[in-house]
Amino acid sequence: MLIDPYQTNWHAELLAQSRQLPDGAQLVLLIDGAFVPGLFRHLSKTSEPALLFERLPGCNDKVKDVSPFLVPFASGNQALHRVLERCEGLPMLSAIVTSDSIDVLAERLAAWCTVATGGDYFNFRFPDTRRLPAIFAVLMPQQQRELAGNALSWHYIARNGAWAALPIDYSGPAAGTTVNARLSEAQFARLIEDSEADELWVRLQYGGDTWDGLPSERHDLLKEAVQVARQHNLDDTATLIWCAKLMAMGAPGNQVNVEHVFLNFQKELKGRFNDDLQNTV
Repeated sequence: MLIDPYQTNWHAELLAQSRQLPDGAQLVLLIDGAFVPGLFRHLSKTSEPALLFERLPGCNDKVKDVSPFLVPFASGNQALHRVLERCEGLPMLSAIVTSDSIDVLAERLAAWCTVATGGDYFNFRFPDTRRLPAIFAVLMPQQQRELAGNALSWHYIARNGAWAALPIDYSGPAAGTTVNARLSEAQFARLIEDSEADELWVRLQYGGDTWDGLPSERHDLLKEAVQVARQHNLDDTATLIWCAKLMAMGAPGNQVNVEHVFLNFQKELKGRFNDDLQNTV
């Protein structure tokens, strides 16, 4: 699993949201199809989803299969219920209360699926709920309004498997749909930093590392390891070795003093450097 198991009351809270909607608002689910390709195809024609990538150039069947999609929440929709069951343990579910129509919301969000920075374009992964909080935080207030539109609330399944809420400001008028969404280099750099712990875990897994605890605990530990590595200007190789060591020391059930572990790690690095230096003489 990429995040903790969904908490037992997650569906009940979704139902509660759907029963307390203001006049003129609807509850729309944003589901990231990249984690379960083709998932949207399991929905019935009565709840046909709006695929965000369909609104972008070059969309084909393979692209559709990994597209984020919107679908109105209906408590009696069994096909949707089965789709939601497939989301378990994956960072792919948001619930947006909005006065926008599905089509307007789809156009608004599709405009943010590709973002430019420094002359390059990249896939803006806001449907991934691991990335969503940092993404929303780095956006300027005007950009936040352009993304959220007429949303009254935007909840998402967080790393701990519980619903969390974005700090939506709906006090003023919604902004128009974005044209050519852009980020500054500083905004982009902050998002790279936010994703570093997850990317390191992928590399550690590739090297055979395992973790028996909750994914949220693993992420917290790796995030702390990355901060220490940055403070001490470790290079890429040393950072990977350091993270692997801390993960082994901080296994579930172990109380670990990160600073103490790092001091021992520094001694090991110095010893390796001295051995390498002697071998070259």
